[in-house]
Amino acid sequence: MSPRPVDFCNAPTITAPNAVTGESKMIEADVITGHLVDEVEGEKTDRIPIMGHPPSITSDLSLEEFLNAWNSSNKIIKLDFKSTEAFKLASPVIENAFKDAPPNRLPWLNADILPGPGPGDSPGVDADTFLKVSSKSFPDSILSLGWTTKRNDNDKYSEHYINDMVDVLFKNKYMKPVTYAVRASFAVNSISELQYLLETSPVGSTLTVWCSDSQDIINYPNLVQLINTVGENRVYLDLPDEMSKIFFQMYKSSSVASIKIGFQSLCLASLIVLKNVLF
Repeated sequence: MSPRPVDFCNAPTITAPNAVTGESKMIEADVITGHLVDEVEGEKTDRIPIMGHPPSITSDLSLEEFLNAWNSSNKIIKLDFKSTEAFKLASPVIENAFKDAPPNRLPWLNADILPGPGPGDSPGVDADTFLKVSSKSFPDSILSLGWTTKRNDNDKYSEHYINDMVDVLFKNKYMKPVTYAVRASFAVNSISELQYLLETSPVGSTLTVWCSDSQDIINYPNLVQLINTVGENRVYLDLPDEMSKIFFQMYKSSSVASIKIGFQSLCLASLIVLKNVLF
């Protein structure tokens, strides 16, 4: 199942009331392995999946607590796994939490599984493990597949990066629609390459164009062209508020833009906000 693409707006400073009652439809949270901060020193249990971002190894919120609490909301959850260990330890927790959930309530599963432009570092999540376990244990979840990246204003998703992704999906016989997480500053330089990627991917696959660094240089006319080339129903946007405003002003004024823009607002509240709301 592939939902209709929408606009993600990154909101790391969103207030707690807005996270619960605002228009936000999705919460994205990083999953690592480690220990809870309230464990007594010297009495730590085995590492468990917790909510946090590397290089942290402690958190006041476990994945199990996160899923139990958020299961009562109407939000969609996007889990971003930072290591193979985190994904493997998280898998039984996710299976248990969502065993009776309808497909439209299942979590999205995100991981950088290949090195990408920049050049990016070696990925923390093994591609074969992520695809095989997801196919078996989470057949109805949306997979968000990305490349590791580093800031480099002149790089792009060149042909070998695209082929690497196509090859790993073919190798693992993964034939379900996915969304490819692509860094905006590189994606705008890679229109033909990303068009080819979607054309050679399972029907229904999409792009999630993201930016987490306000210093990234984004060619907005090229971003408009990318969306018009692959189709607005095949692109998600995950941009900081200011970048999102600039893009939509340009997109709406574009002579080739659709009169009815097929995006809805979908903000990502931070993990800190979630903790403030729930506990």
